[in-house]
Amino acid sequence: MDYYIPGCDVRRNHPEAVRKMEKWMNDHGVLSAACCRKDLSFLKEGDMIVQNCTLCELMLRERVPGTPFVSLWEYLDQTDFEWPDWQGKDLTLQDCRRTVNNIHLQNAVRSVLSKMNIRIVEMEENREKSQYCGVWYNNPPAPDCVQLAPVTFAKLEEQRVLLSKEEQEEKMKEWVKQYRTDEIAVYCNGCEKGIRLGGGKPLHLIELVTRDL
Repeated sequence: MDYYIPGCDVRRNHPEAVRKMEKWMNDHGVLSAACCRKDLSFLKEGDMIVQNCTLCELMLRERVPGTPFVSLWEYLDQTDFEWPDWQGKDLTLQDCRRTVNNIHLQNAVRSVLSKMNIRIVEMEENREKSQYCGVWYNNPPAPDCVQLAPVTFAKLEEQRVLLSKEEQEEKMKEWVKQYRTDEIAVYCNGCEKGIRLGGGKPLHLIELVTRDL
């Protein structure tokens, strides 16, 4: 059985888009599942998880190492999904630091954007070079995440640099100055939050793909 875990933050930030995607997935035989932080004991051998949150990916990698999972973008890219036509819209694509080792996800994101007739404006710091995740690395991690994936978060602590709210806002304002389009395509909650904090206009991929559903 395949299960779709949209991610708590994605659901909270984009409830209608997630509702549409859950219906599409359910109609195509993929069941909705709880948050990656909840009990996952229902998973059986042969099951697969479809997720669209970079934090979920980190959590699942440690919590259920024997269960295969793919991003929503990889999954949709291989289906007969009816893509909305964004008529050549130019969007800067913001890659996430948490995906630097996931070339399959990064390729799928670009394929999906292209199928929606979106012209991608690449950043110099992209793909495996990306060091951006908004201010996620500038705040303490959520205690439940640390408890559920201690090995993963112990490694991430080496990259964490705590900043005050004022410092975070100034850092994000400086970051968004480099964008060459008014709107920025994102597939990560941390990236989305950081761009908005800096006064930018992020568009989450979940909103782009579900427009016509």
